[in-house]
Amino acid sequence: MDDTDAFFTQTVVGTPFTVMLGRRRAPGTPGAEGIAIGLRTGESVLTRMWQDWVVLSHADDPVGQPRRRPSRVRRVLERHALWLAVLGMGSFLVSLALWGAMLWT
Repeated sequence: MDDTDAFFTQTVVGTPFTVMLGRRRAPGTPGAEGIAIGLRTGESVLTRMWQDWVVLSHADDPVGQPRRRPSRVRRVLERHALWLAVLGMGSFLVSLALWGAMLWT
């Protein structure tokens, strides 16, 4: 690469910088992260750290297309999630109380 190519690349792509791929492992952490393959069944499962990365990254999104807006039902559920959780916990406690009263008598 000559100076002209380097200048062009830097103006289009940007200045070079170092990117650390992966995460540092602390001493004493269990084995490597990635795909866990069951030797008896052949089932492959992503480890927990990689499951989080796949969900949070948008690597599988189609290129050049904006992400679709969530449906109306999902937006309503997300907006009222706290109230739905309180309602669910309340109904669970009420059912426990009713079962306890039935078993008591």
